[in-house]
Amino acid sequence: MKKRLAAAITTALVVGVASTTFAAANPFVDVPAKHWSYDAVTKLAQAGIVDGYGDGTYRGDRTITRYEMAQIVAKALTKADRADAEQKAALDKLAVEFAAELDNLGVRVAKLEANQSKIKLTGDVRLRFVDDKLNDKSAFAQRFRLNLNADVNENTSFYGRFVGLNHNETGSSTKDGAFVADAALTTKNLFNTGLTSTVGRFSQYLGSTGLLADTTGGVDGLKLSAGNTFKVTAGIADVSERAGFDADTWGTDEKEVVFAEAKYDLSKATSVTATYFAQTGSYDSFDIFGGGFKSKLSKNFAIAGDYYKNSSDVNDGQKAWIAQVNYKGAKAVNPQSWGLGVAYHKIETGAIPTGLTTSSVPLADSNDNGLKAWTLSADYTLSKNIVLQAFQTFDTKYTDGGDADDYTRAQINFLF
Repeated sequence: MKKRLAAAITTALVVGVASTTFAAANPFVDVPAKHWSYDAVTKLAQAGIVDGYGDGTYRGDRTITRYEMAQIVAKALTKADRADAEQKAALDKLAVEFAAELDNLGVRVAKLEANQSKIKLTGDVRLRFVDDKLNDKSAFAQRFRLNLNADVNENTSFYGRFVGLNHNETGSSTKDGAFVADAALTTKNLFNTGLTSTVGRFSQYLGSTGLLADTTGGVDGLKLSAGNTFKVTAGIADVSERAGFDADTWGTDEKEVVFAEAKYDLSKATSVTATYFAQTGSYDSFDIFGGGFKSKLSKNFAIAGDYYKNSSDVNDGQKAWIAQVNYKGAKAVNPQSWGLGVAYHKIETGAIPTGLTTSSVPLADSNDNGLKAWTLSADYTLSKNIVLQAFQTFDTKYTDGGDADDYTRAQINFLF
């Protein structure tokens, strides 16, 4: 009897140790197939709160472990500010259900991230109507963009963008164009210096409103940046690939430029910028210095402005400035969200290279005559990832004297 009892105890201990060892090696219990969390996460995914991993892990077509579910929940919690009351309640319920796994999430992160694709593709399609009386151009236009993001390693990433379109911003370019807008490598903490470098063909935004530069690619060169609250950026580039540039616009076919900008965040809501932009080479059309600011006054209202002065030999003393007020704003993931904007532009003849920006689209004639105008813009999200936008100028005049025609633009953007 004692021998049988001892044997039973020994067997139980062996099984217990084996079971404990197995559990320690594989502690990830599957969430049952009919568990409520699958349905909750699916609804959050449909609302754009959950990204998932691109392999069906949140769609309920197969079971996943509690730690895998906790990883999805953790990512969703970073987007809680986009959620409505019902979605926030679902997030709270999920956080309570997987609280233990969320506390120990670091155990599972590496394996889950290994399952994610290293290449991310996004894109958009734009259908636009332009009525540009100023340049006697009216047109229906289409544009398709495909964006590619990929991590080379923990510090270096690649961004590429392909664009196909049939008309530029004013409907004045030749039809059926296709080109590589962006193809650049960005490296953080370059050679352990704390600098971030971008080399290749990239997009460039300068100032607080984009009046001076807000390009969709087409900037070939190198730039370096450093800092967070106080950030400094400097670069050298060739911008001849920007659509619409010719010798009349810049005074020469040479389109090499240098630029530098310092941006300081006064608070989470307010920042100021100081910007320098100059044309290099034998012809001196642009030697520009200026400053700007932007501030979020409240949940719904924001203001911004930029001022620039050109001190070049060709356009010495010419100035450009903009002031704008925005109310709310359409968000692609939030159907029925909307926004309004009012701005005043004044760009004297040759003050800035208007081909670098989309902000001064209605002012593209300013290189010849200078332009000033009031502008009204509106946007509205028709349904998720479908956004309607409209833009209209009022009281458009030449700064050199006389009235100019107004500019109208309406478009629908489809994001995917």
